[in-house]
Amino acid sequence: MSYAQLVRLIRAEATATIQHAGIGSAGVRVHSGGFITIENGGLDVEGTATIVGLLTGSGTIDWWGPSIFRGTLNVTGNMATSGTLVVLGATTLNGDVALNNDLTLGTGRILAGPVRIDRAGSYGGRVYSSSILVLEAGNAVLINNDTDIRGILLTDGLDVDGPKNFRIAHPTKPGFWLRHGSTESPVSGTEYKGRLKLDAAGEGIVELPPYFEALNKPDGRTVQLTAIGRPFPVGADDVADGQVKVYGDPNREVFWHVMAERIGADFLLEEEIPAEATDDGRVGPWAAA
Repeated sequence: MSYAQLVRLIRAEATATIQHAGIGSAGVRVHSGGFITIENGGLDVEGTATIVGLLTGSGTIDWWGPSIFRGTLNVTGNMATSGTLVVLGATTLNGDVALNNDLTLGTGRILAGPVRIDRAGSYGGRVYSSSILVLEAGNAVLINNDTDIRGILLTDGLDVDGPKNFRIAHPTKPGFWLRHGSTESPVSGTEYKGRLKLDAAGEGIVELPPYFEALNKPDGRTVQLTAIGRPFPVGADDVADGQVKVYGDPNREVFWHVMAERIGADFLLEEEIPAEATDDGRVGPWAAA
């Protein structure tokens, strides 16, 4: 719309009210607290619209081209962006935000209290917390690939589907890993080992840790003895008060091995597989992985 067409339209339409305004070769100027009211119509700007003060609207504002907001933008309703949205300043989101496409982090980061999401060195990304980071789900948290934990992993319970291995740098073959597996048991067991020398009467006392009785159940305790050197008969009393009395040849030595079951660490030995599980017993959202 040309300037002349705009002047003719304003003069012809009574529904457009202009207060404290002037029309000149530079355009329409509203001053001294004046305003432009458009009733039952619309404002179509094909060129550049520059707003220095406050823009207030109760309807829909629709931009088809690039839009640059250099000051503060407060949106109390819905805001939809079909193209690229570039935010250079501080942004506060007080309502729900729905992302229908990817959110890509460049050199910036996402901060949520003590939690920070950013790019870290050669890694694709990093989630960092200066306090405790909680991953919580109604069913389970699925991690498809390798997980590198450099610190301590704390968990209330751990079910492992597959071998339970540990891996360290090989102590004698540089460039190789050394991998060992865990021994499995139907109970949460504890083990204590040592070496004992018998006295002149062929007796000796194994002193278990001071916390032994408070940690372990009174039932299910076992003691294994192995004579060191030439075989000789050995025996032992039941574990009592954190001690084991051992018998054998005078002044000889034995290896001892005490096993017990930890208090409060019972688990369900056999469990019915839920109906949504696959044939291999894998359950939940990772069943098809």
